[in-house]
Amino acid sequence: LVSGRWRVSVPGQLRVRSSREMGNRKGRSKKTFRDGGYYAHVWIGKRTVKEGEAAAIWDASGTRKVCHGPKRVRLWWSHVRFLDRFVADNNQYLLVKFRDGSKAHHRGPISLFFDPCIHEQVEVSDALMLSANEAIVVYCESNRPTQPMGTALICEATSQAMARKTMLGTIPLPESTSKDDKRPQDTPKQEASVQRRVVRGPAVFTPASNEWVHTFSWHGSITESGKGSKTGTPGDEKRPHALTFQKVRCMPDQMYYSVRDVRTADDAQLTVHLMIFYELSSIETMLDTTNDPIGDFINATSADVMVFGAAMTYERLMLSTAALSDPSTFKILSQRMEQTGFRLLKVVYRGFSTSPQLQAMHDDAIAKRTKLRLTSDTIEVEQAQQAIELRCKQERSEREQQLEAAARQHKGNLEEIALEQARRNRDADHHQILRHEQERAEAEILQKKASNDEDLRRYSALKALGVDLTKLMIADRERQPDQHVRIDSAVTPSVHFAMSRRE
Repeated sequence: LVSGRWRVSVPGQLRVRSSREMGNRKGRSKKTFRDGGYYAHVWIGKRTVKEGEAAAIWDASGTRKVCHGPKRVRLWWSHVRFLDRFVADNNQYLLVKFRDGSKAHHRGPISLFFDPCIHEQVEVSDALMLSANEAIVVYCESNRPTQPMGTALICEATSQAMARKTMLGTIPLPESTSKDDKRPQDTPKQEASVQRRVVRGPAVFTPASNEWVHTFSWHGSITESGKGSKTGTPGDEKRPHALTFQKVRCMPDQMYYSVRDVRTADDAQLTVHLMIFYELSSIETMLDTTNDPIGDFINATSADVMVFGAAMTYERLMLSTAALSDPSTFKILSQRMEQTGFRLLKVVYRGFSTSPQLQAMHDDAIAKRTKLRLTSDTIEVEQAQQAIELRCKQERSEREQQLEAAARQHKGNLEEIALEQARRNRDADHHQILRHEQERAEAEILQKKASNDEDLRRYSALKALGVDLTKLMIADRERQPDQHVRIDSAVTPSVHFAMSRRE
């Protein structure tokens, strides 16, 4: 009792309460489940520890006991403090640090009450979620000296519903919490060995108490949000330790990089902009050979570009920029990537920049060359257009001649066909006339033969009758008058005939 106030000493906590606050009274907490914020000093009274709660009770002698609900506890000159409850789900774990310096990791799902006499700190940490193309580097310390451990007070449930959801477990109690507390004698120290392994995804990784995950610190670009970026943006600046991470991507990646202060053979200063594509092929080789591969790539790329630019003049460099997209140009970079477990896929040249004066001169030269090139292209286009027109005219003239020749040939063929047809018609008419004449002659011969046969029959008959055939035939062959004129008149007429001459 100090100046009318009671000073109460609790392990790990010092709280001063007024005597008016002492006695049998209920806690001031309105919560459904009371946590570590609830503390009371009770002379004579009782407390109900509900199911799902736990409380640490110190009696007048300073002995502590832990009560798990549901339970009704009678108190006599005691201090009551309810315990905080920590819960980890399937993708979390509890990191427990004990007052003796040891620690333990418990993979969820699990719940744990924080006991200030045993635990120094309890945290709920997220497990590392690894996708299919990610990996982490884990270090494990083995052959460590055994140390006393504390007791983890796990939430104890009595109902069947809570029993299915809450995990019960214990960790060896430290000897320092017993009444006859004697610190263990020092044991001879053993040399601990550290082993390294690579955990590849897909996986959910929870480190053990003797394990820790390697944290990488590489060169990178600072984004507007203040975060580090491995790829960066065009024209940005790579800064040391700008990129801090634990998960390594085992897949093709790329980054923007600008090589500044590149000097040519004629002392022109340039900034060459590149995009580098690479792939991590061996994590173990990278861990054994470098702490910052991005920094090594930056230095190797700068060396290659410096050597490339120093051997050329400004004009020659402008004509040879295509070589900056050839991976064979970057020999130092390729060699360094191979040494650190990476593989150079390709390099893309994105352009260059220089001082404003030199850039203005270069722009003017480009404008003039472009103007001359455009003029030359225009003349070439006009000449090509004229050549096309002439070629079209020539082709059209040749085509017209071919058409005219084809027309004449067609006309000649038609005339020849007509003449041939006329000849065939004339031949047919001639053959028909000859046939008619032959038929006529044959008819006349037949008729003449028939007449001769008739004459022969008649002459034979006359001969048989005794007629002198010679006289008869001579009389028949005498010349007969062409015309006979008969004049009938009663008197003797006087007639004068005008006879037409016979031609």
